[in-house]
Amino acid sequence: MATEEKIQQLANQMNENPKHIEDLERRYHFELKTEGLYGIVFKDGVVKVESNPVPGEADCVLKMSDKNFHKLLDGEWNPTTAYMTGQLKVEGEISHALKLYHTLKQYQ
Repeated sequence: MATEEKIQQLANQMNENPKHIEDLERRYHFELKTEGLYGIVFKDGVVKVESNPVPGEADCVLKMSDKNFHKLLDGEWNPTTAYMTGQLKVEGEISHALKLYHTLKQYQ
């Protein structure tokens, strides 16, 4: 499945059952090595996918390989270990990245 499709599928799942995102107000960008930049915005209990986000407007930017991003979305990747081993780079507060990870786990 293509990356954007996969992100949108997860966003749809979250929007159908927003109980874990109701209080989340944050903008995330995912900078993937070959596919470029994707954005996800959590606001007012709704998540929206941005296919062409404006660089610099995120609360937290996560940089990783495309393969690891797919693993993250599938719940098969531990971002804490990835961060410690240099497979994941975070710009912004690390606590925002951890919050995203725990939120994603609720939907996997």
